[in-house]
This record gives sequence, C-alpha cells and structure tokens, in this order.
Amino acid sequence: MGRKRGHKKKRQIIGIYCEGKSEEQYFKMLSQKYNARNVHSQKLNIKSLGESGEKLITEAKLKGKNNNESKIYVVFDRDDKTIDDIQRCQKIAKRKGVTILFSSVSFEIWVLMHFEPVMRSYTRKQLTNKLSTKKYFNQDYEKFKGSSYRPYLYNKVQEAVKNANQLENFHSNMDKDDPYVNIHKYLKEIFRVDIL
Repeated sequence: MGRKRGHKKKRQIIGIYCEGKSEEQYFKMLSQKYNARNVHSQKLNIKSLGESGEKLITEAKLKGKNNNESKIYVVFDRDDKTIDDIQRCQKIAKRKGVTILFSSVSFEIWVLMHFEPVMRSYTRKQLTNKLSTKKYFNQDYEKFKGSSYRPYLYNKVQEAVKNANQLENFHSNMDKDDPYVNIHKYLKEIFRVDIL
C-alpha cells in the first residue's frame, strides 16, 4: 500500500507595490530582516511601479491578480493630492480590496521616524536637508534615494513604530493630517511577526 501524502499548505503571496524606488528598497530591507526569522512566511512581491494614487491602486490590483496574490498593499505619499483625491483613492482601494500604506508629506517622514519622534510638518526639501546631515545619512539624501536602507534603518524599525504610534494619537486622519503615516499598522500583518 502506498503512503498517503500530506497536503502541504501553499504559501500565501503578498504584493507590495510602491510609488518609488525608496519605498521599494525599504520593503526589500524589511523582507530580508523578517524572512530570516520567519521560515513560514509568505512570498513577497515588492515592486516600484512609478505611479501614485488611483493609477497605482488600479495597476497593483491588475498585477496582483496576474500574480495570484492574496493580499495587495500600495505604498505612496501625498504629493500634490487634494483631500478629494485621497478620499477617492481610499474608496477605490476599499472596493478593490487593496490596502494603502500612506505617508504625508512624503515617505521620508516615515524614514525620519526611525531616528526620532515627528510631531510637526516638514516640506519635502526640509526633510531631504535634515536627512542629509551627519546625524542621519551623512550624505546628500536626494542622491541616496533608491539605495539600500539596511546600514541605516535595519535595527531601528521598532523605534519608528513607537514614534508612529505616538504621532497617531494626534494625527490619525489620512485625508488631512500632516504629518501622517500608517505604515506601522501593517508591518506585523505583512511580515507575520509579533515583534518588529
């Protein structure tokens, strides 16, 4: 008699679609960090589509369907989007079953949270200038964007989550608040870890 084969549970595929290369590099760093610890993690597809808002959500959903992804996340920031634009993005994402990971004014607000609490708004230029200084990246951050975050942020994710939770007590409205981030809310879910 032949042996019965057990059914091996198929790994879930998660799609993370980013607006730019910085976000893509950041999530690839997290994938390296948490997949080493979690052998049973799901497969992650992380890709920059160079799009934002509604177009990113629509393209991500299409690519996710083609890749048999069971959960899709899009990562983008406010840019020049109005309150109406963001509300429309939220409605489309909800209808398509896509989760938005959002930061305002830019992704660099989230990056800065790896170093310190953030309670005030910054312009993009102010953030770039601040992150370029010795205390942070010690190089022209604008030129650094799209490079590996590993040497700078790998061991600071827990600090960023703590700072984002603190910010959320005062700024919890994606449509209007600046600064705002919600990335911290989904990291445990994406990477299937209890502790970041």
